[in-house]
This record gives sequence, C-alpha cells and structure tokens, in this order.
Amino acid sequence: MKRIRGRSFVLGAVLAAGLQLALAAAATAEPLGVSPTGRSHKIAPAFAGFNAPFRLNSWQARSPALHQAAAGLRPGALRVFGGTTANYWNWRSGRFFDRPGVPPRLRRVSREMSPIHLSDWAQLVRDANAVPVFDLNLVTSSLSSQLEMLEAADRLGLPIRRIELGNELYYSAPLVVKAIPTPGAYGRKATRWIEAIRDRFPDAQIAAVGFGYPPGEANRRQAGWDRRVRKTLRGESALTFHAYWGAPRTRRLSDASLSAALAAPLRLLRTLRSRGLRRLPKGVGAWVTEWNVWHGAGLRGTWANGLADAAYLLGLLGEPSVSQEDLHPLVHSQPLAALFGNPLGFRDGPATVRYAPTAVGEAMGLLYPELWGGARVRRLKVPHAPRIAGTRLAAVRGVAVGGRGALLVNLTGRRRALDPTAGVSCDGTLDSVWTRPSGRITGQPGQVRRRSRRPRGSLILPPYSINRLSC
Repeated sequence: MKRIRGRSFVLGAVLAAGLQLALAAAATAEPLGVSPTGRSHKIAPAFAGFNAPFRLNSWQARSPALHQAAAGLRPGALRVFGGTTANYWNWRSGRFFDRPGVPPRLRRVSREMSPIHLSDWAQLVRDANAVPVFDLNLVTSSLSSQLEMLEAADRLGLPIRRIELGNELYYSAPLVVKAIPTPGAYGRKATRWIEAIRDRFPDAQIAAVGFGYPPGEANRRQAGWDRRVRKTLRGESALTFHAYWGAPRTRRLSDASLSAALAAPLRLLRTLRSRGLRRLPKGVGAWVTEWNVWHGAGLRGTWANGLADAAYLLGLLGEPSVSQEDLHPLVHSQPLAALFGNPLGFRDGPATVRYAPTAVGEAMGLLYPELWGGARVRRLKVPHAPRIAGTRLAAVRGVAVGGRGALLVNLTGRRRALDPTAGVSCDGTLDSVWTRPSGRITGQPGQVRRRSRRPRGSLILPPYSINRLSC
C-alpha cells in the first residue's frame, strides 16, 4: 500500500454553508430541496467491505471478539490475504514466504507471527456474515498453488465469487518486477490465470490490477499502465483501483485545514473518474479494493476522518461502474482502521478500546447495514447546497437506496433541513451520528452523539453528521 496523489470528487451526503469547528447550537438554515438524479444502478450483496491484512497482529484473526466486532459493522465482503501482504503470502504455512527478495520487514514478521490457516480465514469470514474477495499471489506463488488454495477454500464452504489478481503490481519491488517485468507481461499472465480459474470456477468474477492516476515522477512502470495492460489482457470482469488521499498533517483543525481534509477525497475521486473509470473497456467494472486517508494525516481517528470516509463511500455509490469497495483496513494499530487493534491507537493518548469502532468504524457501522445484501442506489441532487469553503464542491450530498431510504452526510457546522421529494421521503426512521470534527474517537461510550427519530416533514441533519434514513 503506497500513497497515490490526485484529485477527485465524491458523491456523499454533505451540507455546508462554511466549515466551522464549533459545534454550537447554530440555527437551522432554510430547507434545501433534494431529489434523485441520473439512473439508479444495482450493487451486489458484497459491495461494501474491508481489506483484512494481518502481520504481527495475526493472532487477532482468530479472536472471537474481533469476529463479533467485524460482524457488527455488517460488511458484505472481507478481502482475504490483504493488500501488499497478498503478494508474499504462503497459504500453506499461514505466514509470509521467507526468502530473498521478500521485503525484509515481512521476512522478520513471518518468523514471529502466529500462522493464519485457511480455516482461520474461513471462520472470520463466516462469523462476519461476509463473503471473501480473494487477493491472489502472482509474485511468489504459482497458478497451480493458487488454484489448490481456491479449491481448499471451496471445500471449507467459502464461496469462490470474487478474485483479485495481485496487489499494486505497478510498483517496482524486486520480486514483483521479476515475476511481472512489464505491464504487457502482466496482461498476458493475468489472462492465463483468468482462463485457468474460470475453467474450475466458471461463475467467478475476476479483477486485474488497474492504476487510474497520473504516474509518479519518473515512474516508467506506472506511465500508461492501464493502457498497456489492456492491450494484452482478456476476460477480466473488472479492474482494481486504490485511493489514498492526502490531508493536513496538523492535529489542530482550523477552518482551512478542515475544509482541505473534507475536500481531498472528493477531488481524488474526480481524478479516478477521469483517469480510470471513464477509460474502462466496455463491460468491465471497477473494484476499489483499498481506500482511506493517508497514514500520515493528522486527522486520523478524529470525527473528521469518519466524515471524509463517509463522503468518499457515498461518492463510490454514485459511480455505476464501481461494483466493489473495500475500506483499508478492518483492524489496525492506527486509528484510521475500522476497529482499534490495541489500547494505543493514539500514540500520545488517550487510551483506546481494542476492537471498538474508531471514527471510521462509527461511520461505516451506520452506513454499511443499509447496503448489506445488495440494493439499487441513485445519487441525490441538492441544487442549492452550500459549498465546502474555498471550493466548488457541494457540501450536501447523498445517495438514495431503493426501497430502503437514503444515506446522507452533513459536513457543516450548522443543522440542515432537507425537503425530500418523491423517491427519497418515506415513513421511516432517521438515525444520526455526530460530534465535533476534531474529536478523537477512542471507543469509549458517549463520545459521539446519537439520535433516532421519525421525521415529520423535513429531514433535520445535525452539524457534522452522518445519517441513515431507513424506510
């Protein structure tokens, strides 16, 4: 997993008349009209998921407490073997390959970690009520070995529905380049693997590695990656893309830094749309199998982190070509994961609660249940929405979920009233979660405010809130 720069746009649900840090009792602005726009499209039951890499925390993969916490987020999918870890994963030993060329940190980890056997992965996926997205090893394993792994997973009762052919192979790690010298070589290799996998599992959806952004400076391997891969690639169901956006490193959120933090994911999605999604071959979808704020961001673990992730998720839901998303990661020592991996999520305090939802987990825990099992979704239009300060990005966005309600986010410091039209309004319940953007969420109760009410007329969204209208 490495940082990808770019600009983008997010279809989220956010209201704004200026980004203020104070969560004071600001008066509700005039109601804003909201209505569906564009065509609705269907998302699969496995659409919303988490990337699940494990290293020294491998013992947690077998923890019933983690399994229960994962199930509470209602993911549709878990990405098995994780990201960069998948390129070096030995499924037979349940550890990383320990051989020359494997990144030294993974070789060291492999000697210390508890093994995670395929049966352990199967139990985690089952207990989370999810399906696996298998991230295969094209770097340090072989086609025959990976086919044996899929057959073993099938015998364990894991559905073989979604398969990803490698992770971020556009980077120039030594063993990656040795196994896949060029983008064209990857296209040819991926085609052979697709044909062999489909021979055993004809109904599997198989995705190849895409890039979707301007290449890094002097990076010849990334330059034209998608175009050159497509010349030799055949039979793919989708291309995969990753999205990590930069955000201010400061831990103190001013109006300007908060505005930048909330605009960053929307701009990155705009870049992904223009450089990746609009260039997909006919009939080929997109899987965004890793995404989040970059690890160095100062807002990690704050409510602003949760708000930004919620906005990006709603943006993905508004893209008809995107048929899979996996937030990175499920559990980690850093607070940008969905669940805290240990009591030291914030290195400088305060203490965190292991396996409790982070700010990101609180956000996804409200949104994912509306998507579980599949749905028809449609972007919402708020014509007179205010803008994120200093940008032309609408601060009020949302997604209608057919027959179920809507998902909405308010990224402003004022309560906002929405007057929904037919197709959005319903006799249901509006659940809202909110707090101040700078608030660090540690897993202790009472850190976020919650409200559940039956709307009477307008939908009232609290300041800096994530909202789910359930019909």
